[in-house]
Amino acid sequence: MSRENTKMVTWVSVKSFVMGCLITAFLFLSLGNLGNMESNVDPKPAHLLNRFIQTTITSRKQFVKIADYGQPGNVLNGSKALLTRVRNQVEKPFGSVPPFVLVTGERSSPCISPRGNNVMMKSYKNKVDYCNLHGCKVWYALEVWQKGFVGTWVRYPLLIHLMKANPSVTWFMWMDSDAVFTDFNFSIPFETYSSWNKNLIVPGSWEKIYGEDPDWIGLNAGIFLIRNCEWSHKFLEKWMELGAPENLMASKKALNKVVKSRPKEWDPDDQSALVYLLNQNKTKSEDNVFLEASYVLHGYFEYIIDRFEDFLEGKEKQPFITHFSGCNFCGKENITERCSEGFERAFNFADNQLLSSSNCR
Repeated sequence: MSRENTKMVTWVSVKSFVMGCLITAFLFLSLGNLGNMESNVDPKPAHLLNRFIQTTITSRKQFVKIADYGQPGNVLNGSKALLTRVRNQVEKPFGSVPPFVLVTGERSSPCISPRGNNVMMKSYKNKVDYCNLHGCKVWYALEVWQKGFVGTWVRYPLLIHLMKANPSVTWFMWMDSDAVFTDFNFSIPFETYSSWNKNLIVPGSWEKIYGEDPDWIGLNAGIFLIRNCEWSHKFLEKWMELGAPENLMASKKALNKVVKSRPKEWDPDDQSALVYLLNQNKTKSEDNVFLEASYVLHGYFEYIIDRFEDFLEGKEKQPFITHFSGCNFCGKENITERCSEGFERAFNFADNQLLSSSNCR
């Protein structure tokens, strides 16, 4: 190549580099100005997302700002403006009043096993599908809402905040992330519970809770219905007291004394704490709490996953909810085949019902 041609190529390369830098700088400044636009500017395609964030996330200020996003929340540090807007929301996060709000959630960090991530995704889809059919709303939580309340205890401060922020919603439902709906036709009898003046509905056995020797697995705290009222707020606060870090030793001693079937070495767990509260306050508990056994609000997966063919043939009544308690999909590296295949069967059994109701099968 001649010297003149070399000079020409070099000049073109420099010119292209400079033009690229100018274009990048222009785009950077344009995007920066985009975030500072006044909210009364007519919406254009270039800033529809910015307008959407400004106009729709305006409803939960005092409610959401309490949330402690914890270490995993640092992934949002690159979008501090958006994070601030999310935390500055005020009141009425659900818009129109749903028949009930289904609250669920999981850790904010990724599951240890890729299979666990897939299970969590399908579990969430299952809950959204049920609510699409029955009109409920889903609140999926990843945050720690009060310092010191982690693991299974994380749900109680969340529920209190949700209930107080949404007084128009009468009923809330907590459902663990490892549980799925397996009867999409079943509607929860909230009107019946309300007519009985019951405020807390838990799957369980009266004999195993109110007897002389209460059993920590006499009920399941992974799925329950709770009415949005003053009694429920105070009951949740009492429940939380047994799991508060400052009450650790005293609570452990009290639970071990009354709920003798629980593993003695455990720190206070929310399920044993609920058994303890109901057993020690029998009269008030029976007035406000109903232990549901007339339908399968909590169906332990080991008793269900081999019987789906019988359910299809109408030989047995299918369970409303199948709960894979103990599988620990998100926390284990190697999920047992029984848990993994069982979940797939339960999910497909429910998903086929949805497809049939939509005339897709």
